[in-house]
Amino acid sequence: MGATGVRMVLDAARQVAGRAGAMQVEGARRFGTLNIGGSATTVVSFVVEGSA
Repeated sequence: MGATGVRMVLDAARQVAGRAGAMQVEGARRFGTLNIGGSATTVVSFVVEGSA
């Protein structure tokens, strides 16, 4: 297993916190991730939402 999914959650958290630098999506409040790994039998999904 790699760490691609971990990086995706980190990037999503930075987006909703407004700290994604040049990659920032204006007005980002909620992000969803989907990662399929291993031998296509491991699937992980997260929804990351910023605080109000």
